[in-house]
Amino acid sequence: MILAIDCGNTNTVFALYSYNKNIRQEGCWRINNNSKRTADIYYPWLLQMLNLSKFGLKDITGVCIASVVPETLLNIKTLIKKYFNVKSFVVGEDNFSIGIKVNIDNPNEAGADRLVNSFAAGKLNLSPAIIIDLGTATTFDLVGKDGSYNGGIIAPGVNLSLEALYLAAARLPRISLKPLTDINEIIGKNTINAMESGIFWGYVSMIEGLINKIKSIDQFSDYKVIATGGLSHLFKVSIKSIDLIIEDLILIGLVKLFLKNNPI
Repeated sequence: MILAIDCGNTNTVFALYSYNKNIRQEGCWRINNNSKRTADIYYPWLLQMLNLSKFGLKDITGVCIASVVPETLLNIKTLIKKYFNVKSFVVGEDNFSIGIKVNIDNPNEAGADRLVNSFAAGKLNLSPAIIIDLGTATTFDLVGKDGSYNGGIIAPGVNLSLEALYLAAARLPRISLKPLTDINEIIGKNTINAMESGIFWGYVSMIEGLINKIKSIDQFSDYKVIATGGLSHLFKVSIKSIDLIIEDLILIGLVKLFLKNNPI
């Protein structure tokens, strides 16, 4: 089985996939990012997560990593080198080929997560596509018919906006986002409901608005819209222009990239 590791700005996700006939997730564990968490701290935690899912280190035959946080990546690479005796790849390093065209001004600026999502969409026959990744940031990425990465849009993530409201406004409480379904209740009758409505329906409107703006350009009018990321399920009902939700798109992409670079 292959261990796919996605080091995001807020959390790092470890997911174990089997790949005999189809790629299938066997276990998935999320831990918040902390630059002071060393390999020796990661190891017992990961071992416990594997054991709870009835797996062990011996079941892992390869590791593939994507990271947008250099400090976290350093600790994860130390973890793999110290405790794993398997082939490993890191997206963006010299020994690793994604094999897609990156059609932006400076290809080195493209985040590993956005490139892996583009690769995955191509391999799953979902391109051309608009990929909306709802994580720490909300990103919109354009994937061409040939699987190429053609740029996108970056907006603040939902939780960043919630935290900004709490930190910048003295009388506003810290809240968690929940999905709303009744548009008739958009007007909040108390502070918390007003905040929930503003964030949730504000993001629905932003996402739908940007999708419409992108699709108003002729060359993108027939693109599929794919949502992914940890918060994608919150908008499943309310955003009708989303064609498909694949929450673990980047993890599937990492497994496929490992197999591409290390055929088994």
